[in-house]
Amino acid sequence: MNCLWLGVIALLGGLWGAVPVQAGVLDRVAATGTLVVGARQDSVPFGYIDADGQWVGFSLEILELVRLQTERELGRPVQLELVVVTPQDRFDKIENGSIAIECGSTTITWDRDRRVDFSLSYFISGTQLLAPVGNALETISDLAGKRIGVVPETSNAANVRTLQPAAELVPVGDRATGLSKLEAGEIDAFASDGIMLAGLRAAAAQPLAWEVVPDRPLQEESYACSLPEDDSRWRDLVNFAIARYLQGVISDRLEMVDIYEQWFGESGVLPYPREAIDAYYSAILYSVEWIPFGSELY
Repeated sequence: MNCLWLGVIALLGGLWGAVPVQAGVLDRVAATGTLVVGARQDSVPFGYIDADGQWVGFSLEILELVRLQTERELGRPVQLELVVVTPQDRFDKIENGSIAIECGSTTITWDRDRRVDFSLSYFISGTQLLAPVGNALETISDLAGKRIGVVPETSNAANVRTLQPAAELVPVGDRATGLSKLEAGEIDAFASDGIMLAGLRAAAAQPLAWEVVPDRPLQEESYACSLPEDDSRWRDLVNFAIARYLQGVISDRLEMVDIYEQWFGESGVLPYPREAIDAYYSAILYSVEWIPFGSELY
């Protein structure tokens, strides 16, 4: 990246920060031409660094759809500026205006909804455990007295703490550290979202030594983008972009199906049953108007 391009990015970032947060996201983007967004770098397949060193993931595809919809709304070019977020700082960055939206493996909870707004959901998973094959962790009661690795400030940590207070929670910095402690025998299991644990298991030195349990999540959770509170115009735009994606998948529109298949198809990064996601997407769309195909909206 040459010095001129770095200077342009710095200028755009400065312009974003110069527009008052109170102006609303779309007003800020209209003034700067830049949409500052947050995403993870450790959540395969939602946002991560691939083998080629590129920042990729399903949530980045969702953010691109939001960018395109923002261009349609504003009638001007819009570029994405990606900012790394973690479980510990993602909502802070939304609240202080550092980013306009965060998409990843963030689950909707009532407690979080006091701080930020949420978009329509675009995926469902739930709290499960990665544990040695042959373990006896099939029910909530089985977790009593067990050392369960958790990433602090996550819904997984809260779920295990609430459902089984007798479990010994062992904080870890991230999922990779959780796997390392599991492989070293320092914890009995590592709690996270099932879809994430499937990716973690695949990355282990001996994948067949581990399994994701129980079969049904301890607590099911819906993923969505987090947004600034009380900015309905921005939330409506994001929801419209996500609704177009959801409707496109269940209606077999090629450009949307390709996004899903790249990450969750049979040959994707982490396969997830299409029948299950179609049913989930249909349920989400029951709460909004379906977009007429062939209209200028679609």
